[in-house]
Amino acid sequence: SLEENHKDVLDGLQPHANLRNLRIKGYNGESLPSWMMKNQLHCSLPNLMRIKISFKDSCKVTNLCSFGRLPHLKNLRLSGLNSVEYIEEDEDDAPVMGEAISEVA
Repeated sequence: SLEENHKDVLDGLQPHANLRNLRIKGYNGESLPSWMMKNQLHCSLPNLMRIKISFKDSCKVTNLCSFGRLPHLKNLRLSGLNSVEYIEEDEDDAPVMGEAISEVA
């Protein structure tokens, strides 16, 4: 299906660990890519400062990763999330997000 294809493409395009800005526009997958889930985001992309993800209205993502463990995150913008039912909990031993965040939308 088209939704599975969106996720498969993002799974295969795991960004470099030094990435500072992540923007995904018009995502329509059924779930987020594996490198964003299971508390992996702060390990796979520890230098992220800005995240902007827009989801299509028909997007069926029900589980969201925790963004709270990204130590350098300043801006977080998520739009079009109509189906979210669950946000992952942070692991106890993961570093906690500092005072860096200045905008959540």
